[in-house]
Amino acid sequence: MFVGEELARFIQSEGHRVEMVADESGDRAELIFRARGYIFSVNVHDENPPHFDVATAYEIPPWARERAQNATALQDVANDVGGVRFALAANGKTFVVTLDCGSRPLQAFQSDFWSSVARVRDAGVSALERILDRSESRAAANKFITSLTRGE
Repeated sequence: MFVGEELARFIQSEGHRVEMVADESGDRAELIFRARGYIFSVNVHDENPPHFDVATAYEIPPWARERAQNATALQDVANDVGGVRFALAANGKTFVVTLDCGSRPLQAFQSDFWSSVARVRDAGVSALERILDRSESRAAANKFITSLTRGE
């Protein structure tokens, strides 16, 4: 039996609807489900043992979309959290956070599945907060400099 199908049944048994998209060879699948207010993706590579990673995406508000500053914030959080990767997507409008859960038996992955999901979510929330804080700090600094140069 394909590992992705068994994992999908596990997630469904936890009360979540799962959409599974398998590649033509049947060696890889992406399971998409909603939990804790977010849409998550689990990529499964049907090797022996199978390989798993968990990911979700976050939208960056339009006023905070400065690519260089956001790339630095994402790298800082990746360094702080460890084990997660971030990638800016959609021309800087979103970012994706991914946790590589490694190759191991399905039962081992299932045993800490929800903690992996929480780790991805928490890393993404932390990154978004850092992006927003930096954008707000920069806006405040720019406002201060503008008022200072005008003599206000």
